[in-house]
Amino acid sequence: MRVPLGWLSEFIDLPEDPETLAERLTLAGLELDEILRTGPELEGVRVGQVVAHERHPNADRLSLCRVDLGEGEPVDIVCGAPNVAPGQKVAVVSPGTRLPDGTKVKKTKIRGVVSHGMICSLRELGLGDEHSGILVLDADAEIGAPLASQMGGETVLDLELTPNRGDCTSLLGVAREVRAHFGGTLRLPPCEPNEVEREASDDIRISIEDPAGCYCYAGRVVLGVKLGPSPDWLRERLEACGQRSLGIAVDVTNLTLLEFGQPLHAFDLASIRGAEIRVRAARADERIVTLDGQTRELSTEDLVIADAERPVAIAGVMGGVETEVGETTVDILLESAHFAPSRVRRTARRLNLHSEASYRFERGIDPEGVVRAVDRAARLLSELSGGAVSRGVVEARGDPAPVPGPIRLDPKLPEQLLGVPLQTEEVVAMLGRVGVRTELAPDGRLECVAPSWRNDLGIPEDLVEEVGRVLGYDQIEPTMPIGAAVPATEPAAYRLADRVRDLLVGSGLSEMRAFPAVSDSDLDAMRLAEDDPRRRSVRLLNPIVEEEPCLRSDLVPTLLRAVHRNLSHQLDRVRLFEVSRVFRTCEGRQLPEERLRAAAVLTRGERQNLWEAAEPAPLFFEAKGIVEGLLREFRVEARFRSGTEQPYLHPAAAGEFVAGKDVLATVGELHPEVAAHFEIEDACGVLELDLDALETAEAGAARSKFVEVSKFPAVRRDLAILVDEARGAGEVLEAMCKGGGSTLVSVTLFDRYQGKGIPDGKVSLAFRLIFQRPDRTLRDAEVAGTTDRIVKMLAHRFGGELR
Repeated sequence: MRVPLGWLSEFIDLPEDPETLAERLTLAGLELDEILRTGPELEGVRVGQVVAHERHPNADRLSLCRVDLGEGEPVDIVCGAPNVAPGQKVAVVSPGTRLPDGTKVKKTKIRGVVSHGMICSLRELGLGDEHSGILVLDADAEIGAPLASQMGGETVLDLELTPNRGDCTSLLGVAREVRAHFGGTLRLPPCEPNEVEREASDDIRISIEDPAGCYCYAGRVVLGVKLGPSPDWLRERLEACGQRSLGIAVDVTNLTLLEFGQPLHAFDLASIRGAEIRVRAARADERIVTLDGQTRELSTEDLVIADAERPVAIAGVMGGVETEVGETTVDILLESAHFAPSRVRRTARRLNLHSEASYRFERGIDPEGVVRAVDRAARLLSELSGGAVSRGVVEARGDPAPVPGPIRLDPKLPEQLLGVPLQTEEVVAMLGRVGVRTELAPDGRLECVAPSWRNDLGIPEDLVEEVGRVLGYDQIEPTMPIGAAVPATEPAAYRLADRVRDLLVGSGLSEMRAFPAVSDSDLDAMRLAEDDPRRRSVRLLNPIVEEEPCLRSDLVPTLLRAVHRNLSHQLDRVRLFEVSRVFRTCEGRQLPEERLRAAAVLTRGERQNLWEAAEPAPLFFEAKGIVEGLLREFRVEARFRSGTEQPYLHPAAAGEFVAGKDVLATVGELHPEVAAHFEIEDACGVLELDLDALETAEAGAARSKFVEVSKFPAVRRDLAILVDEARGAGEVLEAMCKGGGSTLVSVTLFDRYQGKGIPDGKVSLAFRLIFQRPDRTLRDAEVAGTTDRIVKMLAHRFGGELR
């Protein structure tokens, strides 16, 4: 935001030193980027006085001038201008200086006389087109002074504004800041126009059909204008703010925008069909050609200004060419409105069309300044173009604009947060300087109401910040904080997640981090049922990627995408995991359910080393082994059961680890249909861990106890049992452990066989049983008795037969 100080001084008295003003505004949060000065580059050009003038001895049209430059003896300069005369103050360029057009002035001999410089015209100085004579300065110009100091010009502060300070995108807003920090009285430019008898409502009707998108729309009609170039003062003010002049009508709206921060737009009234303005949502397939000459495809979410037949402007962003004012315009409709910031922001972003108007609407405008701005613009337009302002403002209103409610402030809070002793009266006075109205409530708190132009004030801490800004952060003495040193505590879930990461890395996996969003097609590809809880995904209102509008309800799809990317780059041995939260909506709850999960994927690829098995075990067993090792480190006892309800896993190569009623982990190989969707041709193992359930299981796990190693020999027995092929080996193993008594210390499955010699529908499971006592050597009869009891139990429960 460029702020010309000469213009700003019309709103409020300023400190004499621009540096003082700039430093104070910077400390208040309006950071200064740089201090600029308008006007041409006049470095090296000085004020001189012609002390003598005579004809050139060798040329009739040249003269020889003696010029005093304020130091040393006067110098001789040859001049060809007819208007040069003794006593004049003139602009002199000394040898070695370059003119604005790049010409370097040298000491040179002209017709036998040496000229020590050049007396310049306006054109030679880049100040205008006049070159028939030299520039004659005012008689009070200081001899020897730099010409720039005598030519006026404007000092401009270039401020960097934070997004929350939309109120400072105008001279009035900056003037309010100056008043808050330096005091003074605001002076507003005259706004009320001189009206004629004709009613503005006779020329235009205004209605709001989308009340949520437009809170207020005001129009003024100016008839019989004669448009042309803007006067110099208007062009100079716009140029000082970094804008170019586009003619009286547009320049007036831009000037008012810079004065009050209220965007305006000028329509050619004759081109508005039906003499009607409608503020409505755009219709499907509507288009508009904007002032930049581009055809814009509109969405039903866009807010437009339309006449009786078609859109004529994109609300808050840019007008259309069909109603643009031009040289033939006679009657003008001036628009001033208050649009919903979110609607303007979404439209400007979608169309990639950002303007001075959208910049201000997105940050919020002063709702009480809408009519004032259109009055000001109508007055200026009437004065500069000779037009007549119709009587009255044609106004329509939509839904009430959101207004922050009163803020209850504890008078002690500023002292607590700023560390500076402050009385209640001081807090009230400082808030009053930024326009906050305060009233002392019966409970001793301050009831505070923010001014209409400060939509960034909503909580007590915002008011404390205002107190700090007015007080001056540089006035706050630095002090060491005082507080009890409390040891940092890390949440149990964080510690659990870190342990899981370490164990998975130790298993040869690499951690990845992915953006937590997926597409609907990924959920479909996982073969999830319609009533699957993972279908209750949280949809984002403003997704970063339009094709991924849902927060993840499962980690597996993201990992499978990573597998595909790695395989497509010829990295066939993929071993990745991720630990993150998943999100699911819950009925009756505003916030979604969040669960901490870990998931991993494994592909093997081709054999890389001679010592690798030529036919390695299926990936299912590798994934299962990783989970078993992890659960062992957590000392959680979980039973494994074959099969799972996870639809994305192969039904014949999947299983679950269960503790009580909770499923701690799921392992398996990827279902062929899911693999085809993600374009994964290699075999792929998958494991998932529910870390919330794991935390619960670990909390309930029995503490580890030391067991002395028996010094007596162990007895080994191998049993081969025939059971139904559908029977899981884990279930049989668990039954043996429970039924073996205290002397059975270990049971291990070491073989599974189907084929010759085994009846159809049956499978042979071979177990190795280890018996041992800590106090004596077992007798063969004891071992045989326990073995027989186990065999009978297996026959009773599973129909098992001893081979």
